[in-house]
Amino acid sequence: MTNNINHERKTSLLLQLIGQSFYKLQDFDVTNIAINDVILSKDGSHAKVYVTFFKEKARYFEKITKMAPFIRSQVAHNWKYKKLPEMEFLIDNVEPSANRIEKILKKIQE
Repeated sequence: MTNNINHERKTSLLLQLIGQSFYKLQDFDVTNIAINDVILSKDGSHAKVYVTFFKEKARYFEKITKMAPFIRSQVAHNWKYKKLPEMEFLIDNVEPSANRIEKILKKIQE
C-alpha cells in the first residue's frame, strides 16, 4: 500500500515539474500544450509523458523531443527522490479517438 502511494506521489510530482519546465523553454507557447498523463514504470526508471498540442503539432513535438534533456535537467532541480526517470514524450491520441467513437455512437442512436 505504501509503495503505491509513493509511486503516485512520484508520478504527481513528475507531472508538476515537467509542466513547470515548459515555462523555461524559449520560443514555446505553453498554452499550446496539455500534459494528459504521465505513466511511471513500476521501478521508476522510465516515464511516458502523453501530451496534446493544439496547433503546430509537428513543430512543437519536434521541439519538445529535442529539448527532453533540458526538461529532464529542470525536473532534476526539484526532484526529491534518488532516481530520476528517463522521459519519453508521446502524442496522446485518446481525444481524437474518443471524439470519433462519440460521433459513431450518436449516429447509432439516431
